[in-house]
Amino acid sequence: MEIEELKTILEKNDYTLVVDRKGEIYTSYLKGVAPVLNPMKEDIHFFKDAIVVDRVVGKAAAMLFIKGHIQKVHTHIISLYACQMLEKYSIAYTYDECVDYIINRQGNGMCPMEETVLNIDDIDEAFIALIKKQGELMNKK
Repeated sequence: MEIEELKTILEKNDYTLVVDRKGEIYTSYLKGVAPVLNPMKEDIHFFKDAIVVDRVVGKAAAMLFIKGHIQKVHTHIISLYACQMLEKYSIAYTYDECVDYIINRQGNGMCPMEETVLNIDDIDEAFIALIKKQGELMNKK
């Protein structure tokens, strides 16, 4: 499927993420980086060569997409940090709106996942840091 078809699926079903994995469609209602990070913890190659449509892509999601070797991504909102990472690794991307950074769910600061990788440029280091941060956030609930 192409980006436009995946965007339609995302909007019609109110998903947070829709992915074409070589003809197999993966969808999620989970928020944040969980729809990407969770399957990658089980299978690091889960998103290899995939076409992704996501609602929000910050640097954290961008780094996960790079580690997962996606083909291309479209998102409604992307951060400048995510753009820089995707360009650095030559990942094709399109977006509807670019923002300075991804805002947290409370609306009073930076997304904790983007903040976690803000000063990390190594993709493997970022993956480990995001798993750790996800665990910390889950334990707070």
